[in-house]
Amino acid sequence: MPEIARFATAHRFQFPDIAAPETLDLSGAPAAALSWKIGPTGKVGPDGYRLPSDTWCAVGLYRDEAAAKAALHSKEQFLPFLPSALESWHALLLPVMHRGECNHLDRDHPGLIFEASPEDPGGRCMVLTTAGFIFGPGLDINRVIDFRRNVDVANTWMGQADGCLANQVFTPHTVGDDGFTMSIWRDDASMLAAAYRPGEHRSQLDRHKTENIFDRSSFTRCRILESLGQWTTSQLL
Repeated sequence: MPEIARFATAHRFQFPDIAAPETLDLSGAPAAALSWKIGPTGKVGPDGYRLPSDTWCAVGLYRDEAAAKAALHSKEQFLPFLPSALESWHALLLPVMHRGECNHLDRDHPGLIFEASPEDPGGRCMVLTTAGFIFGPGLDINRVIDFRRNVDVANTWMGQADGCLANQVFTPHTVGDDGFTMSIWRDDASMLAAAYRPGEHRSQLDRHKTENIFDRSSFTRCRILESLGQWTTSQLL
């Protein structure tokens, strides 16, 4: 059984032009990372597949704070293309609540990926969610495409919610890894109100209860312990 993470780093960066995976050096990863997922944030195109984008995101998982902090402060070693980015933002995260299943630690046996901290220092709320499908001959690709399109609709709606300071959907460039959403909130109350009051996000949750629109998902609430860089489109940074 794989080790479970207790800390994470999150990264956002924007290039002057659209960047496809083959145009970037993606061979590196933080030395002590239990998981490292990186990919673009493109919207779903007419064919149902995500388009390339000028904005990329990444998340690393770590067993201890020292490893996560070391990665945060040595990010240029595994993100060698950062000098060509227009801007970037990087954060050290402490998960304080986690539930669900994700395949980022074990492709064959998706499960918990974080051990939540028993102590919550408070502060800005950053939420990581993942969702995935069981790939095989029985998978209906139209079900996957429908989910992708509705994720974009819900994410756009969430971005306009009171208290949402930044939000993003991104897909790891490695095929088969569960996709991510990342959002930053003024406080927990704002996040909970947006997630569960009537609206696009609540509608998708209710729809999943009856239609099973994905095969697994996870939800993680984090505190931002430290951040570097800037993201000018966000109210936070």
